[in-house]
Amino acid sequence: MKPLTAPVSEIFCSVQGEGLYCGQKQVFLRFAGCNLACGYCDEPAAAAGGPFAEMRCSEAAAEVLKLARRNRAAAVSLTGGEPLLNWKFIKALAPVLKRAGLAIHLETNGTLYRELEKIKGLVTVIAADIKLPSSTGGRAFWDEHARFLGAAPEKVFVKAVLTNRTSLADVKKAIELVFEARPGIPFFLQPATPRPGGVKPPGAAFMEKACCLAAARLTAVKVLPQQHPIWGVK
Repeated sequence: MKPLTAPVSEIFCSVQGEGLYCGQKQVFLRFAGCNLACGYCDEPAAAAGGPFAEMRCSEAAAEVLKLARRNRAAAVSLTGGEPLLNWKFIKALAPVLKRAGLAIHLETNGTLYRELEKIKGLVTVIAADIKLPSSTGGRAFWDEHARFLGAAPEKVFVKAVLTNRTSLADVKKAIELVFEARPGIPFFLQPATPRPGGVKPPGAAFMEKACCLAAARLTAVKVLPQQHPIWGVK
């Protein structure tokens, strides 16, 4: 039988720079390949599927555990690309990491709800994006996001990236989607990290209005830009 492998872009230890666990030291296992192509993607090489190494589960687990012990990290972030494209690999890997005492954070674009169903009991927390079509420059995934949040376990939080092209209508739609799933889900509004000649964040007035709209419907709302570029870490 062919051994189970997955395309792994990189494994490294750093500090989480987004969302609910911002500031926590984590080992990051980044999968290559994604089912989307967002205009503001901060890992375009990984999303496009390369470069990467085909790793066996035992190899990936050994590298994650080595880095976790060396750096005294208590959590591993499965990120990408889109990790759920490799749900079979995660299903084999997660129990090994959990037995070693690591919390498992799944960072996902929040569209692959069928795949989530197969591994959701194995992860500690899920960081799910809501992809606003006016932000990504692509098509809408409202139904997929709704199904994903409906399938997600209790420990989940949501992030929506806002650019200078984001529409307020899309922000309102995302807020209602989270409200209908569970109003208490932590909701992060993330202004896009500016890049020369590329994506730009929205203005302060837009961010303030978006935050006020979210806070009127949801119970845990924060505006939080990516912190790792500010800190100068990976």
